[in-house]
Amino acid sequence: MNTYRITCRETVYFVKEVKANSEDEANEKLFANVNGFEDVEEWVEEWEISETQTKQDQIKYWVDLPPRTNTRKK
Repeated sequence: MNTYRITCRETVYFVKEVKANSEDEANEKLFANVNGFEDVEEWVEEWEISETQTKQDQIKYWVDLPPRTNTRKK
């Protein structure tokens, strides 16, 4: 029996409550710190399977690259 790794993608909707003096200010506050506000409601609208591989195939082609730091600028 094989083990499969299935990558899924979902569309999640959530509602936050933001106290502000205007709609623009509320949007700015939310963009600045979306996780800093309480979730009022959350739901998954749809999801789909985007890729299926056997676990062995995924491990075989995995490349462990070092982080790209201290790179020379052109």
